[in-house]
Amino acid sequence: MNANDLNLIISSLILLVAGMGMTFVFLIVLVWCTNISSKVTAHFSHLLPDPTPKKAPAKAAAKAPAAATNASDDGELIAVISAAIQHRLGK
Repeated sequence: MNANDLNLIISSLILLVAGMGMTFVFLIVLVWCTNISSKVTAHFSHLLPDPTPKKAPAKAAAKAPAAATNASDDGELIAVISAAIQHRLGK
């Protein structure tokens, strides 16, 4: 290994450390700016209130038959689950 190769390696290591250092500093500044922005927007959030969600029209008549069929399905579902458990336990 000659002196030229050694100088090239040293230069590349200096460039590596400088690049990593600049990236680290940039990320620190980015976090700092994000925190400041969060505090500023929280301070002025009362100027732009959150929109209230629109309520969907209720369909009570359509839900009533579904509730009646669910009650009969629940009994059948309980019977199926019980049979599966009994089969699994070997009884």
